[in-house]
Amino acid sequence: MHSTAVLIPTYNEAATISQLIFELSLLNVDIFVVDDASPDGTAQIVRNLELSHVHVIDHGRKAGIGPAYVFAMQKAIKGGYDKIATMDADGSHLVDDLAVMLDLGPKIDVVMGSRWIPGGLVTNWSNGRKSLSKFGTWYARKCLGLPYKDLTGGLRIYGKNALESINLDHISSNGYCFQIEMIKSLHAHGAIIKEVPIHFIERQGGVSKMSKAIVLEAFSRVSLWGVQRMLRINADKLHYVK
Repeated sequence: MHSTAVLIPTYNEAATISQLIFELSLLNVDIFVVDDASPDGTAQIVRNLELSHVHVIDHGRKAGIGPAYVFAMQKAIKGGYDKIATMDADGSHLVDDLAVMLDLGPKIDVVMGSRWIPGGLVTNWSNGRKSLSKFGTWYARKCLGLPYKDLTGGLRIYGKNALESINLDHISSNGYCFQIEMIKSLHAHGAIIKEVPIHFIERQGGVSKMSKAIVLEAFSRVSLWGVQRMLRINADKLHYVK
């Protein structure tokens, strides 16, 4: 067992999952593929690799990225991992970036891979998609009073102690809003959070999970949280307290 667990939620990622696992295997990490009953056989492909440091978590029916991550985080915490990383299965996150993030010191509670700070880079996105992502983070920053430049990115490393400081059962968002809610809750509890630049590449296989429903969820929830914040300044900390 290594001290770091890498959590990878999957739904129909048969085209890319093996390559990602082989690249991650160069690091000193344990890998957990959290599969939502992918009909393309993603989970079985992972099992067929027969690697002792790679595990499949069958999460059941497709429930989305938020519940998959929460479920896997709770298992990783119980498993005693010191660091719990999250990344996409489609090749959009680079293992080299994760390696750099893992080398940061233990005093940092959360390391966020950021596309929108100096040194960050996005490849194969249209200008419209870039604008949507930047607007989403800008809007969330203004509503929630957060200082971070990229609130919707999925390449992150969470310290075990930071995750244990919040009640993960109260994290209820799905899609990209999950990423916002995690940072919102950890920031409210005083976590030390650092952004580092990454190179994000639009998925190299499979089908994008982006949808209008995901965008609407993020906009509506962030707007509601913003109103709650104005009415009750300490609402975030009280909601996520254990």
